Amino acid sequence: MTETKTGDQSIRRAARQAAVAAQARRRAKTAERDKRLDAAALTLIVTLAERDALERRAGAAIRAMLTDGLTLTDVVTWIDGEATLKEATRLAGLAPTGEPQP
Repeated sequence: MTETKTGDQSIRRAARQAAVAAQARRRAKTAERDKRLDAAALTLIVTLAERDALERRAGAAIRAMLTDGLTLTDVVTWIDGEATLKEATRLAGLAPTGEPQP
């Protein structure tokens, strides 16, 4: 009977060790994934902020061209179609940082 108890304890110990090892592997994979997601999220946030700043600059350039008497169609022609009329209209409507949107 003592041998059975010792054998059962050995089996339990081995099973516990295997379970702990499996949990550790899962936690490590989760930590690696979280680290990758954190880095990607940071890149995304920075890139979006940069894009927004560039779009505001483009809008300011379009508004400057409009102030010089061009129409939005003229602006699109002037930039040789690098932006569509729809995009130029959207960009022209962007307010610089700190200005309220109408």
